[in-house]
Amino acid sequence: MNKQEQGHYIFRKYIRNPKTGKIIYASAYGKKAFKIWVKD
Repeated sequence: MNKQEQGHYIFRKYIRNPKTGKIIYASAYGKKAFKIWVKD
């Protein structure tokens, strides 16, 4: 039986690289925002 995870998406204009700590902006990749899945 497959259990479907509960959650929703959030949209952020930037994300922080966990290894380097630098901020990556979505506009540098031709996007308006990054889509990130968040569990409830």
